[in-house]
Amino acid sequence: MSPNVAKEIEQLLPTLRRFARSLTRDAARADDLVQDTVERALKRIDSFEEGSNLKAWMFTIMRNHFISECRRPRPVAGSEELDSGKYEQSIPGAQLDTVELKEFMTAFSHLDKGDQELLILAGLENVPYPDIANMLDVAVGTVKSRVARARMRLRELHVGGSHRSAAPAYATSMRSRNGVIAHHAGVA
Repeated sequence: MSPNVAKEIEQLLPTLRRFARSLTRDAARADDLVQDTVERALKRIDSFEEGSNLKAWMFTIMRNHFISECRRPRPVAGSEELDSGKYEQSIPGAQLDTVELKEFMTAFSHLDKGDQELLILAGLENVPYPDIANMLDVAVGTVKSRVARARMRLRELHVGGSHRSAAPAYATSMRSRNGVIAHHAGVA
């Protein structure tokens, strides 16, 4: 493994962690997923073609590992359910647009997982469409239309739930609010 690849993997850790948090919705599971992803990538580093997109390669490893973990049966014996009334999620008090972001996140959570994943990859992580197409093994045009439909569904859910007209920010991508949305969603 070249020192350039090792340095690039190290620089990708925050991005991998955000993507892992968006998949797992849990900080501890996200950290485990990042660790497993890096471990798997290092074991298979000889299959990586230096000069190609390392970020897309790592995201593919993470996504595939996450899907595999979701398919595994989970132990039920000895587990206890948490009383959801005891634990409330904290909401940052000094955030700009806190209410709008909460509505946005509610709408986002109502999208199916595939749409969420596409919007995170294309909008939040700025992964190019060709790389997403390679990850999903579909045509670039298919990715573009799926992202467009996912954004439209998100707009409909967000605007439909709040009974307001569409804000111009939703006509563009989620990139303009990248940091604020990531922080609010717990993926930063």
